[in-house]
Amino acid sequence: MKIRVVIPVSTDKWNNGVKADYERFKEPETVIDVIHLQHGPEAIQSEYDEANAARHVLKEVAAIRSEDYDAIIIYCFSDPALPGAREISIIPVLGIGESAQLFAMGLADKCGIITTLEQSVARIRRKVCARGISGRFPSIRPLNIPVLEYDRQEKVTERALGVARIMVEQDGVEALILGCGSLLGIKERIQDAFGIPVVEPGIVTLKHAEMLVGLGLTHSKRSYMIPLPVKEH
Repeated sequence: MKIRVVIPVSTDKWNNGVKADYERFKEPETVIDVIHLQHGPEAIQSEYDEANAARHVLKEVAAIRSEDYDAIIIYCFSDPALPGAREISIIPVLGIGESAQLFAMGLADKCGIITTLEQSVARIRRKVCARGISGRFPSIRPLNIPVLEYDRQEKVTERALGVARIMVEQDGVEALILGCGSLLGIKERIQDAFGIPVVEPGIVTLKHAEMLVGLGLTHSKRSYMIPLPVKEH
């Protein structure tokens, strides 16, 4: 089984960390191939960034040959271009945001999402509303640390612990999602501190992809129909 992981930002800052994480958790026969965009934003922190990245993500997905790969992971919690990518692919295309949200709902009734910046809260709320699952996510709170600073792990961990405490004690959440693919290496600290499940979206999505490939399943072409050709100018 071979999985192409597309990190939809124009920096290689996260490639090695994502690759190392996936090598730890993948099945022995799974081969992981991690790439980032050559063009587009360095981070996705707004609707504008997400829209800016989308066309570059679609170009990468369109270039992936189904005979070379078994699944594609769009490695960003915003899931940029996810529906469009599914339309142009016959192999499973997964976004770490959607997979994490679906998985978390199997762990608790009231789930929370720790996101990046204040401007990301409304954007994520719109996504869970569009999926019809907003009632299961009563709490979405930001770290208010820019994504490109997430390699400062101690600072990020301390801020995440503080935000998680508010979400657990005030908002009553029973499971947490780390709402950014760059929030690596902090899951255990939060989980141990509050005794609730903490979902790392990248790892959950890896297992989701392996499961779909193992079961011989992909997305319905009744839901994600192949686009009709149109002229571009």
